[in-house]
Amino acid sequence: MTHNIDKALTRNPVSSEDVAHFASAGIEMIHSDNKLEDRFNADMFDKYFGDSQLALFPKTAQQVSTILAYCNEHQISVVTQGGNSGVAGGAIAHNGEVILSLRDMNKVREIDSVAGVIVAESGCVLEDLDNFVQEHGFIMPVDLGGRKRCMIGGNVSTSAGGLRYLRYGSMHANVLGLEVVLPDGRILDALFSLKKDASGYDIKQMFIGAEGTLGVVTAVSISLAPKPRSSQIAVLGLNEFSKIHRAFVLARQNLGEIVSAFEFWEKRCNEIVVEFEKYDSPLDQDHEFYVMIETRGSVVSHDAEKMDMFLECLQDEGIVDESRVFSESEAMAAVWLFRSQMASAHTKSGCMYVYDFSLPPKHQYDLLVATKQHMTALGLYGNDDSPIKDITEFGHVGDQNLHLQVIAREFGGAVEAALEPWIYEWVGSHGGSVAAEHGLGAHKGKFLKYSKSPVVIQTMKDIKQMFDPRGIMNPGKHISCA
Repeated sequence: MTHNIDKALTRNPVSSEDVAHFASAGIEMIHSDNKLEDRFNADMFDKYFGDSQLALFPKTAQQVSTILAYCNEHQISVVTQGGNSGVAGGAIAHNGEVILSLRDMNKVREIDSVAGVIVAESGCVLEDLDNFVQEHGFIMPVDLGGRKRCMIGGNVSTSAGGLRYLRYGSMHANVLGLEVVLPDGRILDALFSLKKDASGYDIKQMFIGAEGTLGVVTAVSISLAPKPRSSQIAVLGLNEFSKIHRAFVLARQNLGEIVSAFEFWEKRCNEIVVEFEKYDSPLDQDHEFYVMIETRGSVVSHDAEKMDMFLECLQDEGIVDESRVFSESEAMAAVWLFRSQMASAHTKSGCMYVYDFSLPPKHQYDLLVATKQHMTALGLYGNDDSPIKDITEFGHVGDQNLHLQVIAREFGGAVEAALEPWIYEWVGSHGGSVAAEHGLGAHKGKFLKYSKSPVVIQTMKDIKQMFDPRGIMNPGKHISCA
């Protein structure tokens, strides 16, 4: 299914003269008289499609500056693209915009092994960066299921959360500085590497989560986390959702500072991964709910003792029906693979509507129940031949982020009409955020009103107008469609 953006938002089309100009500037490109192949014009779940005919591949911030200065002068719209691993359509050129790909800006400029800081260009793949910094005794503070494809510039631009947000925090907390090319071609050098700086406005924060609407992030200075010497994973089987929250409280009390991830998924998610990815379930028995807890510390015996005490507390309170601890690296990797392939497995099971929300703990399971009830009442779910095959939920309990999947037999029609805006209204009325970590992208800006006030939304629009008065940067997305 294609989510179309208003064609009126398109600026000047790309001409042969424009292509010749970029070629004369020595900028690598791919050009097509029709449209580029799907690796540029489709998102990873084949839900959003574009029609760009031109992709540019700058190698330096100066080349990015040359591109944007020219596009701004000639009112040619630009969509910045990294690994194109997003799921909200934010990096797709829906209206023939120029794609500015950062894949060739992939150098590590500096690593400070004393301060624990790396300066890297935006096209560095997250997994490559993590492997590199591990050689220096560190890890990247963000880790995502799409680590093999996503790039650090995109992680910053979408304010990616990821799997270990609970331990290491947000992009807003870990990014120390940015190099950004503004829409008019000026290079904003805010690439600081200091961890303390109270000298004026924290300009970099404006570009974290801006999804390429205010400029192009070309380099990042980011604080690293020490590489753990001890890691272990516990997987729990439970029969009530409320017990997940009690387990989380006990984990914080008993495991304390070594907790790095606290994930949950429900029974149907487990079945879908087993069926479509052919992975073994991490537990022997079937359960209504599963919890995965990762710890990362520095002393193996100390961490193992804390885990044993934690599991004893769970048993004493009757919280778990089954538990299993994994401490070998290969076994832990298999558990993480099971969890990280959950979205991929769902896409293989049907046409997936994926929703990315934050909700207060008391409403997290209510969302799944309410969605099933709503769709059942409309005759869309509950029977073998219903338009909706599955409705599932998994997520990051530690940071209140849930992913709701509605698996339909086809996109569009009655299913989509029943889902939207109802589901956004429900989340907003229960104190939630309509976009927790995937960003607003091409589709969710119009639902921002359910979780942000009119003054907040207008302030965002004012910021967009100030930075990009000609509206060339990622038009029709993010705040532009709010």
